[in-house]
Amino acid sequence: MPSDITLLHSSTEALAASEDAVHMLEQKERIQRAVINEDPAQVLDTSKAFLETVFKTILQDREEGAEMPSTFTQLFRAVSNSMPMSQDAGVADSLGKMASSIVHHVGELRNAYGATSHGDDGYHACPVEMNDAHMVVQFVDGLAGFVLKKHRNSANPEIAARIHYNDHSDFNEYWDEQYEGYELPFSSTDKSVIPASELLFKTDLNGYREALLQFRASEEEDGEDEE
Repeated sequence: MPSDITLLHSSTEALAASEDAVHMLEQKERIQRAVINEDPAQVLDTSKAFLETVFKTILQDREEGAEMPSTFTQLFRAVSNSMPMSQDAGVADSLGKMASSIVHHVGELRNAYGATSHGDDGYHACPVEMNDAHMVVQFVDGLAGFVLKKHRNSANPEIAARIHYNDHSDFNEYWDEQYEGYELPFSSTDKSVIPASELLFKTDLNGYREALLQFRASEEEDGEDEE
């Protein structure tokens, strides 16, 4: 299988604007390499590790210094308690049960058959076949993409420990219309422009957060006036 084929479509889409989340991107690539190498035991290890990283990242994003639960299932439970799975209670309950089942069984498979979960004798062969591993990857990819998108769509910039520039394109566009960016001249004919919003984000994160909150508050007031 060619190495340039993307197997984890949902999580790749969710992480498209997260180039700085290096560890999470590396974990995703490890799953891909394990599949390409046709190593089902390694697929189980890397799949569980990727989900753990996703869950911890979400918790840390939403609350600075958040306490990390010690077990895989408790980690997911903390994530599901920190954000709504759906605005509809019935849908949220069904999605939560479905996601919990994926977490439980991925952890169970990895603990029993993962490459590094425990030592086996020299003739041990992993009973998990590549077709099985492919299914695990699809479930893991779907869950990772789902919770990452839910997290980004429901994050409150007023209390979030981390905010991400690409999550607020409407505010960025508004700010760039108000202020000029900064030109970086490489030569007499070649130059690069850093947008004003990106410059604010990178040089004064607290200032960016305050301006973003004012923008959101203004949006809410405008919405109330229209009603």
